[in-house]
Amino acid sequence: MPSITQIIDNVVAVQRKTPGAAFLISGKPGEGKSDCCYDIAAAQDIPPHRIKRVHLGNYDRVELGGVPEITTHEPTGERITVFRPTDIFADFADGTGKSMVILEEAAQQDRDMQQFVAQFTLDRETCNFKLDPECRILLTGNRAEDRAGAKPLLSHLNDRLYHQDMETSLDDWCAWAMDNDVDPLGVAFLRLRPDLLNDFDPNRRSNPTQRSWTKLFTEVPTDMPTAGYLSVAEGKVGEGAAAEWVAARDMMHKMPSIDSIRLHPDNAEVPTEPAVRFAVATALSMTTDPQAFARDMQYVSRMPKEFQMVYVTDALRLNPQLQQTKDFIDWAIKNKDIFMGGN
Repeated sequence: MPSITQIIDNVVAVQRKTPGAAFLISGKPGEGKSDCCYDIAAAQDIPPHRIKRVHLGNYDRVELGGVPEITTHEPTGERITVFRPTDIFADFADGTGKSMVILEEAAQQDRDMQQFVAQFTLDRETCNFKLDPECRILLTGNRAEDRAGAKPLLSHLNDRLYHQDMETSLDDWCAWAMDNDVDPLGVAFLRLRPDLLNDFDPNRRSNPTQRSWTKLFTEVPTDMPTAGYLSVAEGKVGEGAAAEWVAARDMMHKMPSIDSIRLHPDNAEVPTEPAVRFAVATALSMTTDPQAFARDMQYVSRMPKEFQMVYVTDALRLNPQLQQTKDFIDWAIKNKDIFMGGN
C-alpha cells in the first residue's frame, strides 16, 4: 500500500497532465484523508481559498445539483426545465482558474447521491455551468472493512475514478506533526506506542486515531489540571489510550530542559525511561539549527542508537542542510550499520 507521500506524488503527477482526472482516497476513519487532500492542493499551488470541501452527507442531490425550475425558452416559447444554481460550486465555474473540490464521505452515500457524484466527476458540470478546466476533483471515503458506514460504489462511478488506498504509517504522521507544530511530547508518546496511532473500533464512542490525537495535542491546553485534562482526553481518544498518554506525559515532564542540554551536552542528564528519551530526541530535533546541531550531537551520541536515529532522521528532514556538516558525516560513518546515507 502506498505511503501518504507516494499518494500525493501520484495524484499530483496525473492531475498536472490531466486536471480532470478524479481520485478517490480511501482509508480508515480519522486517518488524515482530508489533510492528504490539502497537501495535494498545496503541491499543485492551489491556495486554501480556492479549495471547496463538501461533506456530501450534509446535502441532498437537489442542493448540490441545483433546484429544478420550469421556464420559457426564448425565442421558441418552449417550456423547459433548468436548474437554478446554488452557490456551492459557483466560485469554481469556467473562467475562475485553478481550484480544487473535495467531496468528503463519498463511499458513505446512497445510490442517488452517488449518481450525482458520478455525473459531476464525468461531465464536470452542475447547475447549468461547467467547472473550470483547471479545477481538480478529489473524493474521500472509508473502506467496507472499516465498518464505518461505507457502501459499495456504483460500478460506473468506480470506473470513472482513480483509486488510492491510504494507510498512514507512524513515520508519515510524525513527519506531518513536526511540520505542523504538534506537541513534541505527543509525537514522542506515539513513537513509544505506535499501535495507538490508529486503533479504530466502531463499537467505541471515542477512538485513538490520527485525527483524534492531533486534535487532542493541538486544541487542548496542556496546563489544565491533570484530572480535567484526563477527562477531556478520555472523551477524545478513549479511556485506555488517554490513561497511557497522561501517565507518559507526566513522566516526560521530568526530562532535562533543552537549554541545559545545549549548555552542557557532555554532562547533562540522559534519561533512562524510553518515553523520556523519545521526548528529548524529538524536542531537540524540532528546535535544532546549524548552530545547535553540534551540541545536540554531542548529547544525543550518549543515548542508545535507536534514539540517536530518531533525532538524526527528524533533524535532517527539517533541516536538510545539516547533512553537509562534519558532525553528521562523522556520525553517519560511525553508524553506517543503522544509517543508510540519510533520507
